[in-house]
Amino acid sequence: MANQGALAGIRVLDLSRVLAGPSCGQLFADLGAQVIKVEDRGGDENRNWLPVVDGRGANFMSVNRGKRGMTLNLKSPGGQRILEALIKRADVLLENFPPGTAKRLGLAWERTSAVNPDLVHVSITGYGSRGPLRDRPGYDNMVQAFSGMMAMTGEHDRGPARLGPSVIDLGTGALAFAGACAALVARQQGRARGQHVEASLLQTALSQLGYHFTAYTMAGVVPQRTGSAVWHIVPYQCFRTADGWILAGATNDAAWQRMATVLGAAELAADPAYSTARDRSTRRLELIAKLEPYFLSRGTAEWARLFDEAKVACSPVQDIAQLLAHPQVEALGMVQEVDDGRGGTLRLCGPPIEMSATPTAPGGRPPDLGEHTDEILRTELGLDDAAIAALRAEEAI
Repeated sequence: MANQGALAGIRVLDLSRVLAGPSCGQLFADLGAQVIKVEDRGGDENRNWLPVVDGRGANFMSVNRGKRGMTLNLKSPGGQRILEALIKRADVLLENFPPGTAKRLGLAWERTSAVNPDLVHVSITGYGSRGPLRDRPGYDNMVQAFSGMMAMTGEHDRGPARLGPSVIDLGTGALAFAGACAALVARQQGRARGQHVEASLLQTALSQLGYHFTAYTMAGVVPQRTGSAVWHIVPYQCFRTADGWILAGATNDAAWQRMATVLGAAELAADPAYSTARDRSTRRLELIAKLEPYFLSRGTAEWARLFDEAKVACSPVQDIAQLLAHPQVEALGMVQEVDDGRGGTLRLCGPPIEMSATPTAPGGRPPDLGEHTDEILRTELGLDDAAIAALRAEEAI
């Protein structure tokens, strides 16, 4: 049965590549929209990013479930004709080309809105559509460096470090999805027809700085690298245990007393030098050095149990294998199996949104390159075999 999610009936034309744009398109698919993934004849570059298993790149597979896929050469006359025909039928167009490239490929807002005045055109860029860097390509790692995130990530005595996941890419995809949905609501309510929705990795990163942004604008605080620690809440970081690592923290003065009690550090709990949050922050390195030996006396699971019982914020430090085996992840249904089209199954991450009346669903597996090209040209545009063959001979598809 087809996904009858909240966005059933919405047509999305996804011409984006790599992570940010495709993750936005995947959210549309999860909520029931019909999403056509358009790639050039060489395919999305992340199809070939490691690891690649049986010809399928894990990066590509992570953000393209539930879509139908076709190839289209936008540099050919035939490709441009097909693009225009697809735009006329679309509710949402999603692309992440630099502004100059988008214009050369016929994907400028001025053109797409003329073709379809009701179109919600979503543009994702690295650094925004204005300013000196407007045409600079942007990847998550680059923007982590540019935005200050790397400067504040890592151990204090080491160089800058990358955040593990591509949080800026995926955050940009989510924000672009929210903007597109808002534009669809405005259209449905008659307050606008189509409109241009813009999101950029840099703007996402600036918003994700959160309290670090206002700590600087209000107090001139430039965050330094503190490893797993939060500089203004002490202790609140990872500690080595007898068999691993645990993150534990005292988010207020009462929690500090509970934490010290669980650790058996009565002398630290009673020491007025550490009684307030400001005192502990000022003496962070000194206090952490005194706490570290206590954690080595027990294993991670035992500390987690004791801290949970005492209502002290904590979490075991898990790798991804431990995470995906955890019963909490199983309870949320976040590891879902789909048919891989080759007689087996793929284990994919499930939709991150739950809805009671219009449930989300992971849809089908991500498409192989050009898998649905002929089907889309027939069912969406009514082309016959001869017309499709002519397009293929022209190298438009």
